[in-house]
Amino acid sequence: MGLFFHIHKPTQLILDDRLTMRQYMPYFKWWQDTTDVLVTCRMFIFNVTNSDRWLHGLDDQLHLEEIVPIVYREMLEHTDVVFHEHNSTMSYITRRRLEFLPERNIPGILNRTIVVPNLSLLGAAAKIENDGYFKKKAFNLLYAVSGDAVFSRMTIYDYLWNTKPPFLEEVRKFVPSMVPSDNVGILKTMYEDSVDHVNVLHGKRHGHQRFFAMHTYEYEPTVPGFSLARGDCFASIVNSSEGATYQQNLDERSVLIYWRKTLCRAVPLYFNRRVPKGSLTGYKYVLPDSSYDRLPNSTADCYKGQYGLLEDGMTDTSKCSHDVPIVATSPHFYARNFTAGHKITGMKPNRERHHSYIIADPSFGIPLDQCARTQTNLAVPKLTHFSWDIARFSEMLIPMFWIEYHQKELPPYIIRTLEAFYVLRDAEPYLPYALYLAFLLLLIVAFREAARFRMHGSKVVPSKCPKKQQLTKL
Repeated sequence: MGLFFHIHKPTQLILDDRLTMRQYMPYFKWWQDTTDVLVTCRMFIFNVTNSDRWLHGLDDQLHLEEIVPIVYREMLEHTDVVFHEHNSTMSYITRRRLEFLPERNIPGILNRTIVVPNLSLLGAAAKIENDGYFKKKAFNLLYAVSGDAVFSRMTIYDYLWNTKPPFLEEVRKFVPSMVPSDNVGILKTMYEDSVDHVNVLHGKRHGHQRFFAMHTYEYEPTVPGFSLARGDCFASIVNSSEGATYQQNLDERSVLIYWRKTLCRAVPLYFNRRVPKGSLTGYKYVLPDSSYDRLPNSTADCYKGQYGLLEDGMTDTSKCSHDVPIVATSPHFYARNFTAGHKITGMKPNRERHHSYIIADPSFGIPLDQCARTQTNLAVPKLTHFSWDIARFSEMLIPMFWIEYHQKELPPYIIRTLEAFYVLRDAEPYLPYALYLAFLLLLIVAFREAARFRMHGSKVVPSKCPKKQQLTKL
């Protein structure tokens, strides 16, 4: 055993075995059952405080006020696992759902009334800006008939889960194909298609650096909505991770690629520093401020915008939003000063509150703490031939909400297992010599017992007869 462990390190054997994802091993069960891992989803909504003054030209800027976060727990399930030995991949279905956390919310927060731009109305107008004059006239007619308005007053619950604008209901009567759903609540839309088919790499064939790297998502190597058959840009999700685990044996040169469907893209995070996390030390990787900037090669930039070139710091998510010109930015426009954002006030960028990061265990790639933050905005181009109140929103970047997904810690039993792994790693240089010493001690004991046997082996020791047998003979 000492010779074996002199050649093969125990901790490396453990990591090599994890590559296979054996279904009866603890690390597979940790990944499959995430009920003990708390991931909070915090929604920050912007309330408009001067809608009437702005609409009538009394104020030049639309003032937004951030509402305290509405806190949910995101539940993640992994089911229907299938191993494909021919290419060493693993397929599974992932499901996500939200659970409201009353203890982490202000009482009655969902019933609070807010004023927000009519995003479905403005989004539809922005989407057809490049269409013909008569289509816009029909749009204006339906808008007038519906009795809708450019600002909506509603509860936070309705904004998140039950938004049914009269304009969409009117359009749905005449052109049902243009309105896939009459309910455009933010969270309802984000989580209505919560079942996804994922295929990842596993096994020694792909090694530690590509362990659990995404191979296909919804049976394609690209972001849903981007079709290579239609000639779309190659928006790759290859080698990314959904965040449950990352590659093993991380170092300062490693790049973690995080994929999130709500972001509509995979983004790279780079090493920042080592961070103590209790008894463990994690490697912190951060999302650079330039992640959403335009690429020098415009052809390779899949997120430059399909309704006009976006500014640095914006990433187009329209392919994942029914082709409505939705763009993602950092929360509160952190690290960027957008030209289209000058008509908005109330943004208070702060790096500590608004940047994204991952702190991962360097050996296993298990996230000890990770936080993904992004803001969703409606990018409105210059509007022509629309009613005056809609046209008032021309060339604006309207913040809709920003969201934070935060996994702050791991369950104690996972932490204890990782601690035991590092204790073993610290002891492993001495383990072979301890076993050699144990071997010598056992050998000494064996020779000592053999010598004793040789000394006493020829002597006959008479056996004693039990008293019961003696009485029987008598």
